[in-house]
Amino acid sequence: MTKIKEINQLHRQAMSYANDAYAADLKGDLATASSLFSKAFEFESRAAYMLKDDYDAEPSRSVLCRSAASLGVDCGEFREAERLVAVGLMGNPPEEICEELRDVLEKIHFSRHLGLRNASLDPGEFQMSLTGAAVGFGIVESAQFLRRADVLEKLLVRNAERMRGMPFRESGNANADSLDGFEVYYSVPRAASFAITIRIGRPFRQQMLPGFVSVPEVVDDFLLSIQQFNDGNGDGLRQRLDSDAYFNNFYALAKKLAPDGNKINNVGFTSIRGDERKEASLSHPAVPTLRRIDETVGVIRIVGEIHKADELRPGTPVIGIRDVEGKVHHVSVPAGLGDIVKPYWGERVELIAKQVSAKKLELVDIEQPSDRKE
Repeated sequence: MTKIKEINQLHRQAMSYANDAYAADLKGDLATASSLFSKAFEFESRAAYMLKDDYDAEPSRSVLCRSAASLGVDCGEFREAERLVAVGLMGNPPEEICEELRDVLEKIHFSRHLGLRNASLDPGEFQMSLTGAAVGFGIVESAQFLRRADVLEKLLVRNAERMRGMPFRESGNANADSLDGFEVYYSVPRAASFAITIRIGRPFRQQMLPGFVSVPEVVDDFLLSIQQFNDGNGDGLRQRLDSDAYFNNFYALAKKLAPDGNKINNVGFTSIRGDERKEASLSHPAVPTLRRIDETVGVIRIVGEIHKADELRPGTPVIGIRDVEGKVHHVSVPAGLGDIVKPYWGERVELIAKQVSAKKLELVDIEQPSDRKE
């Protein structure tokens, strides 16, 4: 067998293993994916090194190095992937291949950063898109996007915590160790309306423990919750979430995520895993029938500045709000609503509360005052 025929055969075997590995990874068969990625890397790196000193074999030489280095990232062989990038750049590759090799090097550095936390990125893509008057071709009003990106991350993390059987966390940050590396990452925006791709962290394939709740399971559950919220199916949503704290939290955050019907008229979500595509959307402001109380009975609205109060006292947290006349109202915060309170410390808001007793108010929601709504 000639050298070129052997290289081509090794490359074909590597691509066959790689295609099967990507398919297994998307299906959640992580043990199979890990084994196949290692085999693909073994064959592709052998092919690349056979052309290591043949500087006249461009662009094949550098293309093989780029491909092998990328597979090295997929199976966690970061040091060897760096060597392959260096070998590729040592030759005389076309400029576009040079850029691709540099891109792989950036990918290696980022993957090593994740690796220090025993994490990698799940291969499935999860997209959020915004449409409305505040959205142009690949551009969006910053406040509309940043607020929703923050809310989306909170919802995904809370969903992962709930599905992994963790009690509702009233304070503090999510524990990365107990969440098995579940973290949210964003890619650059896409120009169709305004869409970003979200990738979610997970443990290395080799470190998955029995009973692990996978990223696809968390995303699919989130999409179902979003659709039930948008459809006004409060009973189905409450039954699925099966916790007052998690239900209150999801409702309050989803309301912040939903369109206002003015600047944003649709917030869409799409999960893409190979050929499988799942969608959900928020197509209108929060459905009134999902409200936790009847606003016609025992409900008051207070406009003023919100402050922390009695934060360290045992029991239900209490916040304070000083209204426009200087009167201070103390309002208890039910389980699950802390996430919507914290962003408003020191700000002027319109607080909605129900009168539980003659001296006790309980928080229902917080909104921007009507004269400041975006």
